[in-house]
This record gives sequence, structure tokens and C-alpha cells, in this order.
Amino acid sequence: MPHERLENADPTDDLHPALRSAGWPQPVSRVPGVTVRDARAEDHAAIAHLTVTSYIDGGHIDPEDEYIANLQDVATRARQARVLVGEVEAAALTESLPGTPAATDTPTTPDAGPAALGAAGPVIAGSVVLTLPGMPMSETAREGELEFRMLAVDPRVQRRGVARALVRAAIDRAEQLEGVAAVVLTTMESMSGAHRLYESEGFVRVPERDWRLSDIGQAPTSGEDPLYWVYRRAV
Repeated sequence: MPHERLENADPTDDLHPALRSAGWPQPVSRVPGVTVRDARAEDHAAIAHLTVTSYIDGGHIDPEDEYIANLQDVATRARQARVLVGEVEAAALTESLPGTPAATDTPTTPDAGPAALGAAGPVIAGSVVLTLPGMPMSETAREGELEFRMLAVDPRVQRRGVARALVRAAIDRAEQLEGVAAVVLTTMESMSGAHRLYESEGFVRVPERDWRLSDIGQAPTSGEDPLYWVYRRAV
């Protein structure tokens, strides 16, 4: 008989012990105006929307790329890794940056859900995934490293500290974990704005660890096989 999870069970029970809820910090604000907390099931639609929108608007992925389905599948990564969100007040989210189209103008992405225009109170503005070596979501982490992936921010609030707050949350968690000595990530060559953020937070490139999908036996969904950059920061 299949295992049935209790209604109020810890959604992180299946994760590596170091990433479970026990001992996890309460919501924090390491950047003024941004609160970082654990993602909840009701956040998944907003996370999917902002992740896909940020990748497409940033020119990092084609709207028809098969990888879009992976970006939208928040439920799976919530079961396989630790998903955090960054919240801001709705007033900040609804003030579109000059020259940046509102997320609701992107027909290829799902509904904005709780982050839709007109929402009140705190809304989801960004998300990041934390994982450890050997876990299903891990791509780059080696023994003694915490990895973060899929850092994404709603285009309407980019350059307002949401990404920085999420990166600092990953660093904070790594500092609290016994046996973890560094934070590591993979990024696309085209994400120059993210590179500047990482470097300002103490990350350095590790070009000898750069990799391609073909290196790990995967076929690129776009038909190309770009080089992915690796950054690392000791903690």
C-alpha cells in the first residue's frame, strides 16, 4: 500500500537531514524590504511563473525550449531539494521597471497566481533551490559543498535586492551546516548580471569545473551544447 503523507506532515521529511525543517531559521530579512522563507505548496504557481518569465525575459532560454517544463515543475524540486522564496510587499512588485514588460504580458508562461497585479500584502518575488551532493537536484556540488540552483527573480523587481537576499540565505545555511565548507553554483555565460552579484558576494569562478550537458550524458534541449560556468565561495 502506498505511503500516505499526513496532512500536516513536514514537507521536507524526505530530504537529506541537513535540509529538513528542524533547526531551520525563521523568516529573515538580510536585505531591507525582502523576507526569505521556505516555499509552500500554494507558492508553486507563482514560483513557476517568475522563474520562466525571468529566464525568457533575460534572453537565457527560448520560449519553445523543452527545459521550460523543468522550470515550471516546482512540485518536483520541492520534493527533491529545499526551495526558498523571497517576498516583497505587493506595492513593489506592481511597479514595473522602466522598459521591462510586466510578467502578465508573456503569453508562454503560466498564471502569475498569488503574485498577480492587484495582490495585497507580501508576494513572491524570487526563488532559489538548495541541494547537497548526491541529491537528485545536485549538478555541481562536491563533498563539503552546498549548491544553489534556479535563482530567479520576477523581472518587475529585479535589481532591488531580492536575488542578493536569496544568495545570502544560501550562504547562511551553508555556514550553519556541519561539514559544509563552501557554496557552489552553475550559471549560464549569458547571465552577466548574476555574475556581478555572485562576485560581489565573494564567489569566484572555477573555470576548471565548467561543464556541458554532453559531459554528463545529457542531450541539450535547445540543440546547442553551451558551456556552463561554475562559481564557488568558501564559508
